[in-house]
Amino acid sequence: MKKFLKYAVAAAMAAGILSGCGKENLASDAQPASVNAASSKEIRASEADEGVLNLVQGPGAINMDTTTMDSVWVNRGGIVKGLMFRSLFLPDSTLTRLSPDLAKSWEISEDQLHYTIVMDEGNTWHDGEPVTADDVVWSISTILKAAQANAIYTNAFSEISGAQDWKNGKAHKLDGIKADGAVITIDLDRPVGNFLNVLGQFAILPKHLLEQSDPLELHNDPFWANPVGNGMYKLDTFIKGSYFDIVPYEGYKGRKPAIARIRTTNVADVVAAAQAGKVDFINTNAADQIALFNQIPSFKATPVDMLFYRYLVCNIKSPDGTDNLKMSDKRVRKALLMAIDRESLASSLYPDLAQVNNTGVPSGLAEYNKDSENYSYNPEQAKKMLEEAGFDFSKTLKLRYYYGDQSSIDFMTAIASYWNAIGIQVDVQKFQGDATTELFTIKDYDLALKGLSAFGYEEWYGEYASTNANFKNIFGGDTAFDEKINELNAASNLEDRAATLSDLQKLEQDNLWKLPVFTMQNVFYVNEDRVETAGEFGNPWFNYDMKFEDWKLK
Repeated sequence: MKKFLKYAVAAAMAAGILSGCGKENLASDAQPASVNAASSKEIRASEADEGVLNLVQGPGAINMDTTTMDSVWVNRGGIVKGLMFRSLFLPDSTLTRLSPDLAKSWEISEDQLHYTIVMDEGNTWHDGEPVTADDVVWSISTILKAAQANAIYTNAFSEISGAQDWKNGKAHKLDGIKADGAVITIDLDRPVGNFLNVLGQFAILPKHLLEQSDPLELHNDPFWANPVGNGMYKLDTFIKGSYFDIVPYEGYKGRKPAIARIRTTNVADVVAAAQAGKVDFINTNAADQIALFNQIPSFKATPVDMLFYRYLVCNIKSPDGTDNLKMSDKRVRKALLMAIDRESLASSLYPDLAQVNNTGVPSGLAEYNKDSENYSYNPEQAKKMLEEAGFDFSKTLKLRYYYGDQSSIDFMTAIASYWNAIGIQVDVQKFQGDATTELFTIKDYDLALKGLSAFGYEEWYGEYASTNANFKNIFGGDTAFDEKINELNAASNLEDRAATLSDLQKLEQDNLWKLPVFTMQNVFYVNEDRVETAGEFGNPWFNYDMKFEDWKLK
């Protein structure tokens, strides 16, 4: 098997497909943008800038060649957005325990349908205007009408009383949320088990600057060319295609940070920048980058476990019921998964990073359904199943991906080689357009590689919901999962949650609309010659307390 894998990876490298730094080492899992980046030798920050913390973003980073930052309602993670924008609550690095942030206190009714939140008064926006309860009400109401928003917000906030009428234009306001001075009340139609945790991720935006904006275009609003936040740091400089700086906000109510400036520079090669001493802090799960970072003596590595999934989505059918005949038979999907030696791929391409998974719950966790099928590598059985399903071996399978790092390219070419070995013709290519449009609108593929950094199991299983605006376009809008997804969203105790997760794992294996491959760690690298952190690291795609006030430059 190792000889075959070596051949498969060599084929990937010989294929001449474009390569670069993967998005998963940046602050988002969104589609790659075109690149107009400075080379490492053009980095503005120098070692003489003793008060500057140097960050970088490489090819594939969102908006790195534009004059705007990306919306915090789409991608919340990363140091910069965490320091510029605040939420009602601040999670710890495990995303499970909350501290007050813009809120100072809260109460929840016994039936978990009524929330009372009291704002911490005296906080201001970076333009000096006060942060108010009205900002919170406006933000939560507006995201329900936004064209681009992370599903963890819209799923939770859709349970607020009156949400459907508000979204459909039948009501002039969202009835279930109100502000009275510094007090916010929220009424839900049914419990949402992680509602407070979601509020800990949701960035409040300034009503006074955005209330006249079109929610459908809010992610493209001119606001993002010079965003006004409410956090510890504010935007100072934004140079198109080159770098941007944030500096401490003088009106911040709280402990003052020790670092005087944070600069994020666009580079063509993040490893080369690090080797040149121009990077102080970065995170990645790209194996090729990790191997090189491990060779730089000044960098200390800290691995972090999280729900980062790599999986293949199957283009099965459209909401109108039109089947993709190549993929509509579950036996075909199962055979394709069994034809991949995932264990060998994990150890060869992602050593010490990837763990094979068979459901949305990693097999090492207590909630894993021990009766789940393992989809063990068995090419002979896989080919037999394809024949029994009447699979047409004369048809070419279209396999697509949107990552640009070399490990992902090798991974995809290896999968194609596994399928070639059992007689399947495979056309493997990188998407030419943005991932969201290619995956859910154009849909010119049979299977596509996708990554998901999940806040919780709700995100993984929420992709199966008939109401999921994107995934219903490739899964057909089937309602098979809806009842159990609603149960998971409402579960507030561990026993109920575990029972529902067990049922959902059985459902997903019964349907197999997604082919699970790995869950992966992320690795943080700190240049210890330059910076001392507080040692608090968590999922980089989400908001959490890094205790940045305790960071120091040496």
